[in-house]
Amino acid sequence: MSATFYPYVGAFIWISILLVGGAFLRNKISFLQNRLIPSSLIGGVIGFVLLNTGLIGMPTPEGWVTIPSKVFGVMVFHLFAFGFVGIGLLQQDKKVDSGKSTWLQNGALWMAFMYCLVYAVQGVTGKSIFEFARMITGGEFFTGFGYLVGSGFSQSPGAAQAFGTIWESTYGVHGASSVGLAFGAMGFLCAICLGIPLANRGIKNGWVADKSSKSLPTSLLTGMMGKGEATECTRTTTHPANIDNLAFHLAIMGALYGVGYVFALAWSVNMPKGINGLGFGLLYTWGMIAGLVTRKVLDKINRLHVLDNATVRGVTSSTIDYMICAVFMGISMSDIQAIIVPFLCTVAVAAIVTYLLILWFARRMPEYGFERGLAILGCYTGTVASGILLLRIVDPDFKSPAAVELAVMNVFILPLIQLVYLNLPFIPTEGSIMLPIFIAYIVVMPIALFFFKFVQKRAW
Repeated sequence: MSATFYPYVGAFIWISILLVGGAFLRNKISFLQNRLIPSSLIGGVIGFVLLNTGLIGMPTPEGWVTIPSKVFGVMVFHLFAFGFVGIGLLQQDKKVDSGKSTWLQNGALWMAFMYCLVYAVQGVTGKSIFEFARMITGGEFFTGFGYLVGSGFSQSPGAAQAFGTIWESTYGVHGASSVGLAFGAMGFLCAICLGIPLANRGIKNGWVADKSSKSLPTSLLTGMMGKGEATECTRTTTHPANIDNLAFHLAIMGALYGVGYVFALAWSVNMPKGINGLGFGLLYTWGMIAGLVTRKVLDKINRLHVLDNATVRGVTSSTIDYMICAVFMGISMSDIQAIIVPFLCTVAVAAIVTYLLILWFARRMPEYGFERGLAILGCYTGTVASGILLLRIVDPDFKSPAAVELAVMNVFILPLIQLVYLNLPFIPTEGSIMLPIFIAYIVVMPIALFFFKFVQKRAW
């Protein structure tokens, strides 16, 4: 039986240990508390160091065997795709539905325009730096790697890895998935390193809408609820004598993930070479669509009440925590060693440009510019979770509409950004039109921001 533990069960155990260790360190070390660094990020960084020094492994009958980084990369792929099933199943809160008529005023459309602009600027920045590095050094590396900074920062590490996996499997671009993971991991670090000081600066200078000075609750700083502070977080929709509520929701998500797998397999087998790699590369999309269709069907037959939003959100959030930790452990230094200079330059320049770009437009947003700008800074370098984390510092009671808008903005983002998503898998092909598409977004999005009067006199 011991053979069944290697490598994936062992990898799962390691991620679990590092998450618990990260939670313990966050609970005890004030440096981590003051910067609100999540346990998944703490554990992931520790795991990255341990893995690249050969210390991540497990005991077997043959002795100590190391676990390669690719194992954790595979886990990132599945955790990311499985989480998207939950995103598809999530129902919109009623308070979001009731605000449809005010989306243009409350910033969701602004966030969507900014997403497209930032994504395009990040992509052009990365491509330009990699092209310049190859011109200077004469290296043989693939300059299209630079485009992955946009996926890693503005989407997520899982998305960057998914596109990288397509490049590897379909076009033979070696190390693309690892590069995507690396950009995603660095994005989380940038969200913390840039976002926390900006939040504190905003409070100090009075840029926040809520001027009442409130200290962050102890539970938020330490990352653990105090004794007697625990709260219920789910609503049971099944009778425990029949099936446990969590087991029921996991079963639904697991079954839908299977549907996504079957569709991905059918695509990869039946589609022509060149696009057959999209089958499994876009597994997260098929899983999300399966979740969306299931939710619509349940709503149509008046059975949507069997799904509990809090439970689905809890499972999805758990996959994100595991994924973030695994992202750092899926990075092998040997895969990015040949491009380390353009890689680090791209991260630094893209982070600074993103910061300055968001700051310029946020300062000219008519209302709640600081809260909205801070939220998307965390989101467009990390994920929505890091955006919410930063927003919580300046708006602990979520009095501004920014938190709701982070959810609503996807309604606008998906149709606006489709041209980018459809072309990213084909970047390694001859005649790729990705660069002109990004340039078009860089031209059109500022025009849209001015047209909708999202750019006015500087407010702070």
